[in-house]
Amino acid sequence: MALIEQSDERTSRPTSKCAQYVGVLVATLAAFSIGTYLSWTSSALPLYNAKDTLPVSDQEGSWISSLVPLGAIPTAIPAGMLADRFGRKKTIWAITVPLFLCWYIIGFASSKIWIFLARFIAGAACGAASVVVPMFASEIAEQSIRGLLGTIFQLQITAGILFAYATAFTDSLHVIAILCSVAPALLLIFFPFVPESPAWLVMHGRKNEANNALKHFRGAHYDIEAELAGLERQASEMREAKANILDLKNYRKATCITLGLMFFQQLSGVNTLIFYAKRIFDDAGSTFSSSTSSVIVGVVQVIATYFSTIMIERAGRKLLLFISVSVMAVCMFTLSGYFRFQSSHDLSNISWIPLVSFAVFIVIFSIGFGPIPWLMVGELFTNNVKSVASAATAICNWSLAFLVTKCFQDMVDLMGISSSFATFGMISLIGTIFVSVMVPETKGKTIEEIQMELYRTQIRSPRETAAVEA
Repeated sequence: MALIEQSDERTSRPTSKCAQYVGVLVATLAAFSIGTYLSWTSSALPLYNAKDTLPVSDQEGSWISSLVPLGAIPTAIPAGMLADRFGRKKTIWAITVPLFLCWYIIGFASSKIWIFLARFIAGAACGAASVVVPMFASEIAEQSIRGLLGTIFQLQITAGILFAYATAFTDSLHVIAILCSVAPALLLIFFPFVPESPAWLVMHGRKNEANNALKHFRGAHYDIEAELAGLERQASEMREAKANILDLKNYRKATCITLGLMFFQQLSGVNTLIFYAKRIFDDAGSTFSSSTSSVIVGVVQVIATYFSTIMIERAGRKLLLFISVSVMAVCMFTLSGYFRFQSSHDLSNISWIPLVSFAVFIVIFSIGFGPIPWLMVGELFTNNVKSVASAATAICNWSLAFLVTKCFQDMVDLMGISSSFATFGMISLIGTIFVSVMVPETKGKTIEEIQMELYRTQIRSPRETAAVEA
């Protein structure tokens, strides 16, 4: 992945940022669609049994929920390769086609096998989008707003989750599917009008097209020569130092930290809360209806994700991770305790506890363990291996998401919902030790300073990184 590294000081004429915002907002409609696929089960699964038209058992429901992350596992690396060969724009548009069509297969299926198949295919598209869309967003953004635009991907996912929760107002699976198909439909319509990534065009020697794309994203009066020269220099360096996944063995500590953060992110139980929100609130006997409680949590998540950018820039990464994982453990233990005493005590006076615990968990996750592990991938690895590290991290993340989502029902059947939440709480408690001991503070540090802290070795160029731990 080629990144643009320039600032407004390199030109006397300011950039126009509007086209960059529009381009990222349109591209991240794919992320909005990911959010709807993730949380659709919360609103839709109860309807299958309520209508008795297509009864779904608990085990079948766990497969329907987990087939999205399962389908996403094998597509992370091929998606990056396709994006490098055919372009970010064509790849994103092609990914969006199944994201759109699968909603109609799911919503109008007359057999459960079609639901299984469509969820798996949609998951494959979600996995590919999670790699290519952030790549495109980072490459069309200028340095001064790249961090802000980078958070829009996660923000769109949370907006999609909220949207799917809100579809619970209807009891029609057809209507839910049609509503959820609107986002990929808009992406299919409007994305052809967004130019290709200038960095990819330069990588493939299409300088004139890169020139036009930069003028579109920066404004007609922007002096693009300095940025084009920088892109050509970076493209040359990337060709010389092209890495593959085996090169990660030379970055053992950084790989251990990023994969460890993904482990504790997913095994915190966050996806079980998102996938089964309505059912959890039904079982808890919350003061509000389960649908209302789910929407409240969705709104809180969107707001928290929006403000996470400010928090991440002002507070240290390590501090936020530690606070996040600690509070997540407390929330899970609180939920565990509530369900433990629910059967033997009258908890009607404190039936608000599940909603508050759920909301606090989502807020603290959204400002800490949600975005920061992905941010650390870009900060712990040098440029020549960032794309490979991102693909490996995405595979790990989706694999763990599948494992937790699929096994949650088995955990509930085996040990009960209270002990299941307690297990997630214990894992987050162990996560506090991992963050304290293993994770370095990266805020305000250059890549050279971070590499020196990790390996006690000065990294002078991409070519020398291969000898870091050899």
